[in-house]
Amino acid sequence: MGGSYLAVVEGWWPVERAIKDLCQLSDAKLLDEIAVGIGHVVDVVAELDLATKKLHESGHFHPARVLGGLANEEAAKVLILVDAVRCPRKKQKEMSRTLGCFYDHLAKGIYADSCAWRPVNFAKVTRHVSYDRQEFYLDGPNGVDWIFPNAITRRREDELYVGYVRGDTEEDEQSECYWAAPPAERPLDAVFSYRASAVIDLVRALHQAGVTTSNGLSIVAEIWRPIDVRPEMRFSELERLNWRTLEIMEERGILQAASKHDYSIIHRGWGFPLWPLDLRVQKVDKARLREAQRNWSPEAY
Repeated sequence: MGGSYLAVVEGWWPVERAIKDLCQLSDAKLLDEIAVGIGHVVDVVAELDLATKKLHESGHFHPARVLGGLANEEAAKVLILVDAVRCPRKKQKEMSRTLGCFYDHLAKGIYADSCAWRPVNFAKVTRHVSYDRQEFYLDGPNGVDWIFPNAITRRREDELYVGYVRGDTEEDEQSECYWAAPPAERPLDAVFSYRASAVIDLVRALHQAGVTTSNGLSIVAEIWRPIDVRPEMRFSELERLNWRTLEIMEERGILQAASKHDYSIIHRGWGFPLWPLDLRVQKVDKARLREAQRNWSPEAY
């Protein structure tokens, strides 16, 4: 009773995440809902990006990096929603899994990072993702010196939080712990002026050109759902499909005015669909990594 009373007094009601319920909508309703959702996300990204720019220009570099990271995550949600449209409706399992990425920090990080990839084919994308979703991995001067937690989640947490940590090698098991805090400033922060990330640039371009409208998304679905995203599918084929999307939109009078740069970003920077891949964290047995460390030798390497 107390919880219900407080909810009424404070003006909020308990809600649950229902992003996967989009799978149950008719196609027309699905495209309409996703277009509305993308509009909200783009507005938030624009606000975060503007605040990031102002913080950077005023010398508040750490808060700028924090907000910039949140802006990238939010922008990645647009690509996730568009990928749900690119996924064939008959592949309900894959579509539901893709929509589930909407609230997954690792998945959003992979989507954001993928905007900087230029893989020769989809097989390369698959290898990228397989590596990026590992819970732990070996790295260091010899490639096996230390055990690191997932690079994307570690990068996110290192920017946001103060942590109490210890090195993670067999030799470090008894080592002292220490406090790790986000760096207040990095040398390059003050050297370069602020610019938006690749994922934000792509999302802006898609939205500006009208690809994220309900009509634009219908063209995306028309072109992409019949496509078999094979390992050997080449980047040049991806570019052709991206350009064809813009051409059909123009032919049907729904392409919105955008700059040549925006069209170029869509043509060359809109990456392969990630809906065929599992982006959830891949659990790793640390004992096997330690065994690999013990068995390493310069000759074998």
